[in-house]
Amino acid sequence: MVLQDKAAPVAVPRPLVSEAVQPQGAILTGDDVSNAARLNAALDRMGYRLEAVAAGQADVPPLFLPNVPGDIDDLPDIEGKKAVFLRVMLPLVLAVDEEIAAERSRLLDIMNRKANRLHIAASDQAWLADLANRYEVDDGNLRKLLSRVDVVPPSLALAQSAEESGWGTSKLVRRSRNLFGHTVEASADGSGMRNFTTLYEAVRAYVHNLNTHRAYEGLRRARAQTRGEGGQPDGHAMAAALSSYSERGDAYVQTIRTLIRRNELNRYDQARLGRLQVRRG
Repeated sequence: MVLQDKAAPVAVPRPLVSEAVQPQGAILTGDDVSNAARLNAALDRMGYRLEAVAAGQADVPPLFLPNVPGDIDDLPDIEGKKAVFLRVMLPLVLAVDEEIAAERSRLLDIMNRKANRLHIAASDQAWLADLANRYEVDDGNLRKLLSRVDVVPPSLALAQSAEESGWGTSKLVRRSRNLFGHTVEASADGSGMRNFTTLYEAVRAYVHNLNTHRAYEGLRRARAQTRGEGGQPDGHAMAAALSSYSERGDAYVQTIRTLIRRNELNRYDQARLGRLQVRRG
């Protein structure tokens, strides 16, 4: 695959398992996080059910797990493995997209003020310069920058992580939290595969890669066109521009589209990330 050999664009704090106070008051323990069957049961007790999320009846709890349970492949059926993997991945993808959406909103506001010849504060100018540097736009082209500062539909991120990691069962995920087959020119273990500290860091690097690498210019162009026509980014459509992601080329594109379609992953494109509820004594 094509990947820039660089760290995440912003310092990534180590995400913790959120002790979100759900209606049932459930939290995750260390044993829950490390054991797939226990995690599955704990998420059920919390009321975190994919069908409710897909139907827009429930938010996704802000549970940012640092690992996929190492024994996920021991679950007795493929649907159970998929459910655990998707419930681990979805909060991470939504959190990364939410961060980018906030940056995009601020960028649009600055662009609007510039267009109307309004004053741009020094703090906004500094922020804009930093944003352009992180997204590798050094020619002052704000339209180009806007095409890069945009979300990746959850359906696409979920399908690619499922394909690249075998629904979280690959040795690479267990060893390096490498969800998307990211490579590097040199690695400490000589494998040529990138190591990540957390799953969140891996998701962030994946989205940044799609948003900056020259190989995915077509993806960004198609996404911007959809935006210009008043639509929302569509994972199935954007997958058409991923032939450079794998040596399999167009066959890889078809695999990703099949994963989205067969698993109805597009249902999660409108999912919302919930907020922590603080218990007050």
